[in-house]
Amino acid sequence: MMQSVQNYLAAWNAQTSDERRSLLQSCITDKAIYIDPHAPDPVQGIDGMQALIEKFRARFDHKLESEGQIDMHHSVFRLRWRLQRESGEVLSRGLMVGDLTNTGLIERIVQFVDAVNAP
Repeated sequence: MMQSVQNYLAAWNAQTSDERRSLLQSCITDKAIYIDPHAPDPVQGIDGMQALIEKFRARFDHKLESEGQIDMHHSVFRLRWRLQRESGEVLSRGLMVGDLTNTGLIERIVQFVDAVNAP
């Protein structure tokens, strides 16, 4: 289960579309829902997540990183995250909460953004 969350983070940092898609296929369901205050509507599925991430990556080169441990109980996870450049500049920080299926794939992610330092 923890591997799905780690693969999800890695998908945001993947260098190519193929690598990103492979990571997303390994960690989320085809019907996964992603809810983010910056997205006007919930994003659904692997195709939707890939499109969202690629749109973001075209604009920003920050890496998505976990701040501390991933907490998990039952089939729910949470983690504090940051988007940071290698220089140390942080674009934003927040909290991610998600639900996992009984096979360990992510079926829902809700994103909370605490602080944004967007240019």
